[in-house]
Amino acid sequence: MGAEEGTLRSAYDLTDMAEGEHVDEFTAKQLGNLGELIAASYLDQRGYEVLEQGYRCPEGEADLIAYDPDEDVIVLVEVKTRRVHEPCSAEPESAVDRRKRERYRRIASCYLMDRFPVLSLRFDVIGISVTSETEAIIEHYFDVFAWEADR
Repeated sequence: MGAEEGTLRSAYDLTDMAEGEHVDEFTAKQLGNLGELIAASYLDQRGYEVLEQGYRCPEGEADLIAYDPDEDVIVLVEVKTRRVHEPCSAEPESAVDRRKRERYRRIASCYLMDRFPVLSLRFDVIGISVTSETEAIIEHYFDVFAWEADR
C-alpha cells in the first residue's frame, strides 16, 4: 500500500463529498478544498495517516502532510484539482514548477524543525480531475522531486 513506482490512477466517487452542491458551480477555492478532502480520504483509504491539512509556516503552505507506514516516510503532498471539461494546457500535476518545488523544500525544512525527529521525507503530487458531479479521477505521482535543489 505504500509508495509504488511512478503513478497510481484510480476513480473516486464524489456522491458524499460535495454535500448536495453542484461541483460545476464551485469557485476555484471551493474546488481546491474539495480536491484536498478527496486526496486526504484517498490517502487514508490507502493506509496513510494524514498528519496535517493546510500546514502553514513562514515559507508557505503544504496541502497535506501524511505518514506512509509501509515506507516509514513523511510525505508532503501538493494537490492539484481541475474540472476536465475546462480548457487546460497541462495536467494538474505539471503545475508543480521549479519555484513551487523550491517552496515545498523550504516548507519541508520548517516541518522538520517543528516536528523533529523526522527520519525521511518524500514529495508527492495528487492530481484530481473532476469528471462529473459524481466522479473524479485521482492520479497519485510518487516521489516527484528530490530533497536536493534543482540544478
